[in-house]
Amino acid sequence: MPPPVNSPRRILLVTLAWALWIWLLAILAADLTPWLTGPTKWGYDLVRRVTPLTRWDSGWYVSIAEGGYMPPPREFGMQTNHAFFPLYPLLMRLLVRTTGIETSLAGNLISGAAFLGAVLLFASWVRSRWGEERVRPALLVLLAFPTSFFFLAVYTEALTLFLVLAAVVAIDRDRPLVAAAAGYLSGLTRITGVVLGPYLALTSLLKSRRDGRSWPRALFAALLTGLPPLLGFLTFCAYFEARFHDPFLFMRAQHNWGTSEKTALDGPRLIAETVWKDVKSGRILEKSPARTLEGVFLLLFAGLAIRLLREKRWPEALWVVMTIGLVPFTGTLESAGRYVLPAFPAFAALAAFARERLFFGALLAAGFLIQAAYVWVFVNWLWAG
Repeated sequence: MPPPVNSPRRILLVTLAWALWIWLLAILAADLTPWLTGPTKWGYDLVRRVTPLTRWDSGWYVSIAEGGYMPPPREFGMQTNHAFFPLYPLLMRLLVRTTGIETSLAGNLISGAAFLGAVLLFASWVRSRWGEERVRPALLVLLAFPTSFFFLAVYTEALTLFLVLAAVVAIDRDRPLVAAAAGYLSGLTRITGVVLGPYLALTSLLKSRRDGRSWPRALFAALLTGLPPLLGFLTFCAYFEARFHDPFLFMRAQHNWGTSEKTALDGPRLIAETVWKDVKSGRILEKSPARTLEGVFLLLFAGLAIRLLREKRWPEALWVVMTIGLVPFTGTLESAGRYVLPAFPAFAALAAFARERLFFGALLAAGFLIQAAYVWVFVNWLWAG
């Protein structure tokens, strides 16, 4: 007897088939078009030994996994690895030390395992809120999104998605300790952990009220549920304070990569100036098509957040808004398509278009085609993502 359409087995098989396709593309991109390869500051030995899905910022995770955090930057423009949170590279180091495999491969295996766990949790989460019929199209939208290949790369996207979903599903299932652990670890994984707390708190509050708890008890439970991600983030800051005497060194390190000194508050202004220059030049697609597309992704997720609000899905809308709300403070749209990936409720909302089969099929086809192009240019050092 064949398994149900949305059974865990079917979900894993579909995801594994997609992962195989992405890896095949990455290997072919690395082998077939060496003449396309762009410049990189990585040393030859590092470039030669890493996997095809280890590029750009992946190198910082490899450096932390192999040698820990560097001395802090002494001057503006000095690039260091302090902008990256510790949990993911620590897991890489642990896997390397226990198995002896190459560091970047350890990162790929961690990302792949985390993503497999995430899709199972995602299916369960979608089923509990939209019903069985939404699970399959939501999964297809997630896999077809152009930047979703980062879930397999040496980046924190997959681990972040897994921990966020683990926390919210644990709340649904009345497992507060699991939710607390996942929330705390998310605060050690990526800056999105800072904005996870309000989402978990609101989810907990609404569930408590549905379960008949009084307002005081519901509010107290929500406070406790929303606190662990912030505690994880504060643990990271405390470590930097104890070791480098700068709790916000990760922010200073990231801003050091720019061409001029700036703070997070300068980010929205810098993005507005860049967009205006692109529009004024009349060469939006010709001059910087990747950046333009990243802006389209940001607007798409903003629109999906509005759709979630109209459906009165308050926690889900809040999480999407707060996730994409971090993008302007980076000062660039270059990685917006990757930054939006943890905003998983948007994928479930986008899956509503499955009712229009022709349009939905065209949407998936376009997503997979753009994704293939992205993989090709990413592997060949032509686009950072």
